[in-house]
Amino acid sequence: MNGCKSTYHKKHCPNFCLIKLLLRSLFVMVFLYGCGGSQSNIADNPARQHFRDVTQKYFPTQNYSLRQAFFLRADRDALLDLMILKKVKQGESQIQVFINQNSKGFQQKGSGRWLAELEDPILSLVRADLNLDGGDDLVLIIKKAGKVSTQILFNNKKSYFYAKDNGGSYSLRLGIDRVISVDLDQDGDKDLFYFGQRVLSDNGKVSRHQTRVLINKGEGNFEDFTALLLPRLPAGIRDASFADYDGDGVVDVFLIYAGGQNRLLLNNGLGKFRDWTDSHIPRILDDSQHADWADFDGDGDNDLLIVNREIETYYQGYPGETVYFLENTGRGHFKKRSHKLLPRIPSYKVYLLDANGNSKPDALILTSKGVCYLQGRGRWEFVNETRKRLPRFRNFREMDFADINQDGFLDLFALSPTPGRSRVWLNRFD
Repeated sequence: MNGCKSTYHKKHCPNFCLIKLLLRSLFVMVFLYGCGGSQSNIADNPARQHFRDVTQKYFPTQNYSLRQAFFLRADRDALLDLMILKKVKQGESQIQVFINQNSKGFQQKGSGRWLAELEDPILSLVRADLNLDGGDDLVLIIKKAGKVSTQILFNNKKSYFYAKDNGGSYSLRLGIDRVISVDLDQDGDKDLFYFGQRVLSDNGKVSRHQTRVLINKGEGNFEDFTALLLPRLPAGIRDASFADYDGDGVVDVFLIYAGGQNRLLLNNGLGKFRDWTDSHIPRILDDSQHADWADFDGDGDNDLLIVNREIETYYQGYPGETVYFLENTGRGHFKKRSHKLLPRIPSYKVYLLDANGNSKPDALILTSKGVCYLQGRGRWEFVNETRKRLPRFRNFREMDFADINQDGFLDLFALSPTPGRSRVWLNRFD
C-alpha cells in the first residue's frame, strides 16, 4: 500500500491517521503533518469527475518491467515526485527517481551513488520521513548471499539517498519481504513493521514471530522490540492495514492472510499489541489479498473492505462472492457485510479515497479483469462508474496516489508489470 487518504471524517485522528492523510487524501496540502492544519476540497460538481490518461505527456516511455512505484518527496519543492523499482539485468540500476516538473511531467534524475552501485536484489522498499526533516527517506529490504537485511537510506532533499555513517543496516529473518512505516508508539517518529508469508527462524523452521518491529529512537536510529510488542502469530501474512479500529486514539493492525483466517491486533496504547481475532472478527476462510479502511456509514468507527482471490463456499454471502465489508459495530468488533455490487471475480487490491470530492469514500478495486470504480453515496451505497469515469486501458497490479498537479484533487500512478503499460491518470472535473 500501500497515496493520500481520506477526507471524510474519522473518529480519533492518531498519528497513523496522519500517515494515511499523507498518503491518500484530497487535501490541498497533501503532505502536511497534522489533522487540523488542512482543509478538504469539496468539488463544485462531483458528477463531472473522471480520470484522464496523461501518460504520454507526463511519464517517459518505458522499455522495462516495473516491480514497484510510489510517490515521495524527493526534493525541496511542494510537488510530489515518483520512484520506480525495476526488474533489471545484473549490473543495471534497480531504482529510478523521476522529479515532478509540473506541466512538463516527470523527468528522470540520479538517486545517488549508493543506489546506483547496489547489485544485491531489492525485495521491496518503502518511503518514510525517518528523521523528520521534511524529505522522504527510504527503507529497503535486500537479499544477499542467502540472507535478508534492511537498509535505511537518508535523503538530502535533493533526491540523493545515502547510508548514514555507513550504518543503518539491520538483519532480518528469511522470508521477510515487506515493510510498512507507521508510528506504533505514538511518539511522532515513523517505526518499521516487517513481515512475510513464511518467516523462518535460524534453524530453518517456521518462526514463532512472523513479524518484526524496529522502533525509531529518534534521528532514524532503530531498536528491535518485536518480542515485547507483538504476539506470536501463524505464518501466512500477505499484507497489513493500520488504523484505529477500537476508537481509543491509537493505531491497531488488521493482518491479511493468504489462504486462512485474517487477524486483528489491538494496541494497548503504548505500542503493545494483543490478538483479539477470536472475539472481534468473524471466522472467514478465504484467500485474502488486500484490505483498506474507511468509515462507510459515518458512525465514527473505521470499517474494512477486503478483496480476495476466492472465498470458501460456506463463508460466501452469495454465489461467487470474492469481496466483502467488515462493518465495525464499535470498539473494534466487526461483522461481515456482503454487497452484491462488489466484484464477483478474483480481486487483488483495493484503494479507498474520496475521488470525486463529495466527502464520501469511493473504491478502486483491481480485479482479474481490470479496475472496478465504485463511487460512494454514503451509508454503504455505491454506484459502478467504471466505464463512465476511467480511461479505456485499466489492467494494473497496484496504484499509488498524490495530487500531481496541485489542483487539490487526487491523481494516480497505475503500475503494470508489462513494459510500456503503466499509466498516469489525472483527476479531472471538466
